[in-house]
Amino acid sequence: MSFPVSDQSLWLIGGVITSFTLYYLARVIWLVYFSPLARFPGSKWAAISDWEAWYNIGSGPGKRGQALFVLERMHRDPQYGSAIRFGPNEIHIYDPRFYHQLYSLNTKYYKDPSMHKVLGAPSSTVAEADPELHKRRRAPLESLFSRQSILKLEPMLMEKLNLCCSRFDELYNANKSIKLEWALKSLTIDMVSEFCFGQSLGALYDDNFMGGPVQVFRAYLHSLHVIKAFPFVRTISQMLPYAIAKRLSRTIRMANELETFSRKRVDAFITAYEGGTKPSFPTVMERLLTPQENKNFQVPSRDGLRDEILTMISAGNDTTGITSMVGIYQILRNPAIQSRLLAELKEVLPTPNAEAPYVQIEKLPYLTAIVKESLRYASAAASRTPRLVPPGGVYLPDGRYIPAGTRVGMAIYHVHYNPDLFPSPREFIPERWLDAESGGSMPDHLVEMNKFLVPFSKGTRSCIGINLAYMELYIILAYLIRRYDFETDTTDADMRWDDMVVAWFHGDFTVKAKRRVE
Repeated sequence: MSFPVSDQSLWLIGGVITSFTLYYLARVIWLVYFSPLARFPGSKWAAISDWEAWYNIGSGPGKRGQALFVLERMHRDPQYGSAIRFGPNEIHIYDPRFYHQLYSLNTKYYKDPSMHKVLGAPSSTVAEADPELHKRRRAPLESLFSRQSILKLEPMLMEKLNLCCSRFDELYNANKSIKLEWALKSLTIDMVSEFCFGQSLGALYDDNFMGGPVQVFRAYLHSLHVIKAFPFVRTISQMLPYAIAKRLSRTIRMANELETFSRKRVDAFITAYEGGTKPSFPTVMERLLTPQENKNFQVPSRDGLRDEILTMISAGNDTTGITSMVGIYQILRNPAIQSRLLAELKEVLPTPNAEAPYVQIEKLPYLTAIVKESLRYASAAASRTPRLVPPGGVYLPDGRYIPAGTRVGMAIYHVHYNPDLFPSPREFIPERWLDAESGGSMPDHLVEMNKFLVPFSKGTRSCIGINLAYMELYIILAYLIRRYDFETDTTDADMRWDDMVVAWFHGDFTVKAKRRVE
């Protein structure tokens, strides 16, 4: 059966189509030629579309997560310079002089809620766009993450490390190789989850270190480019029954699994806590369940608790695991670095099985240089962290004006690999950090490098877990290098990576972990 379409209806449909066409044509002309951002160089496609998605959503290694590297090449090209049009309402900045203005303690720049609310934990402190609300929600946790509190976690961290070493020994005796990325992420996820819940996720017990929690967190983080470009994906993942959602898309499936997984863990902790069972050391969950009227802090909802834990575990898992893995690879790749580090470690760890207090290990100058260089070289949280320009607009160091409401951002990777700040940035050179050990005042170039070593960002939005991350890195690098003579045939090509919010490596860093005898 067919239905006749009147001439009036055809005219109406044609009018609507024409109106939309004219509107979008006018919008394109405005964005490309008359917008306040039109003065900034960049791709015309970036001015009218989500240009980033073209480079970040790809099918395989070297074809996805490439916007970061495309921007790097453009910034180093004189025709583009230090500020590039990155979207209809976004400017990407390369000039390091602007970094500490954008990410300072007293910054007036604020997060764009339209971006951060879609990334998996919308009610978390990390996603909170309002500066005052963010400060209020973060305040109760700051003392828990202070250096003094984190030092109390040393026995727990060493317990996890020793368990990891036992697993290494089992696999070596069975003549099996270890995928070190997965092993270290299993170690860090068990460390941070025990700090959150008082009980780890047990990732270290998996036969090949590829247990469910590690896979789920890793896969979901690397789905974020899709979610940023197509926010409706996350909405669909929340609306559909899991039985249907998991068949539609791996991204949707992992989003559902991650939220279900974290919600179950939160519910289990609350049930035990209300029943009188408390961990033997302060945990994140216990602190979140404690209202603090003097700080205007109220206990979050179940969803709020889930989002807080979700962000803390994901932030403390991939980044520290990647940094320690990259550090170990570079140490093995450079025999002179490994030899010098071993000689220093033997001063406080005279035998491979020896242990020493963390406060002693962290004072080792060459190990400290390696930790810093690993943080710079790995740049695990490499992507840009955009902010919105405050009312009144701002002027860049070169004098160009950016109007209020514009999204601006800088990438940690671009800072750490800027040759004007870090000479020979693509070489792993721990010695660049050692001049301060010669006595006297710190040389100007070293002051500058320390100022721009920003793996945890800066300002009020800097990573709250910095003290925990440093302790983990010192412990992992010191003990694994002292205890094991690693054998590997991994190459630099294997260690190339794509920016999938955190690094996604092209190959696996595989090792055989042979115990040292002296």
